[in-house]
Amino acid sequence: MKRLSNEFNYSLFLPIFLFYLISIGVQSLAAELDGDDVKRVVTKQILFCLVSLAAMVLISRIKTSHLLKYAPVFYVLSLGVMALLYWFYDPAMYFVTNTKRWLRIGSFSFQPSELMKLSFILFMVRLTLINEMQCVKRTLRSDLRYIGKIALYSLPTFLLMFMQRDFGTSLVFIAVLGALFVISGVHWKILAVITGAGAALGSTLLILVFSEWGNKLLYWLHFKTYQLDRVRAWVDPFQYRDSIAYQQVQSLYAIGSGGLFGRGAEQASVYVPVRESDMIFTVIGESFGFIGGTLVIFLYFYLFYQILSAAIRTNNKANLYLAAAFVFSLLFQIFENIGAAIGILPLTGIPLPILSQGGTSLIVLGMGLGIMLGFRENR
Repeated sequence: MKRLSNEFNYSLFLPIFLFYLISIGVQSLAAELDGDDVKRVVTKQILFCLVSLAAMVLISRIKTSHLLKYAPVFYVLSLGVMALLYWFYDPAMYFVTNTKRWLRIGSFSFQPSELMKLSFILFMVRLTLINEMQCVKRTLRSDLRYIGKIALYSLPTFLLMFMQRDFGTSLVFIAVLGALFVISGVHWKILAVITGAGAALGSTLLILVFSEWGNKLLYWLHFKTYQLDRVRAWVDPFQYRDSIAYQQVQSLYAIGSGGLFGRGAEQASVYVPVRESDMIFTVIGESFGFIGGTLVIFLYFYLFYQILSAAIRTNNKANLYLAAAFVFSLLFQIFENIGAAIGILPLTGIPLPILSQGGTSLIVLGMGLGIMLGFRENR
């Protein structure tokens, strides 16, 4: 029994399995609220969950050392797949969003940026470990060299994300790097400078968004009107309730209508655009109220606790770095998605992990969770 318990982490698998069940339930509710074919939506979600589960089990059988060994290959392949978007992008999604983020090959489409998230984590962790092995004594100068190396290797990713106008996903990559810098022990002075530069950049962007000359500069930098509108809608949503802030205002109404325990069956639902994807938390808040939303957030943190605990028990630095980077990437997505739904953050189009609609995201998340399930305790 002890040997079997070491081979499979049931404590970590439990919250993952519960999230699969919740994702099927909330997608069913979203389809019902929008008048879609519930049976078709549920069947599709179950299929994606099964594929994600299979990928998770398969990846859990691969040693972490093997994944890190071939991380450069995964990273280059992911960059290549993202570059294919300029020739094989989905024309239907381009017509709707005016962005080339979905790859279309025949009848199959997916988002390469989701695959890049996992490859990026593996490659950046590998670079961090190599740097620590080569650096005999950590100094301010050695940490600066490490930061420069990370920036150089991550530059192609950010360039492709910039060309695809996917600012939201770029923030996820920044969160991964921030987690690695902190957990690997980068000098606090460097972290302070990076944090200050980030705050200054954010403040500057706000000034540019709300000034005429700033808008001209942002348009020259290839920012789009809908991206600027998201910031304006976040600052004062009710002023633009009938135009650019319609989705966010409807989200606030939907979550507010849920009250403490959720909306009663006799009450009419509040229409929220794209509630099955970016606004899936409104389904939870409206249907199950404050209690339901709190339980979902608690389950996320329980999942993070189990991931980090599994990594710490292995007494392996590579596992700990992978777990921290993976957890912070999910934490940022959850914070941004729910924050946008309740009006404290601007909309960026970041999905809620596992629960939002999207087969690519669910399958890649299954692969990432498979790495976490593959952690083994050292004897």
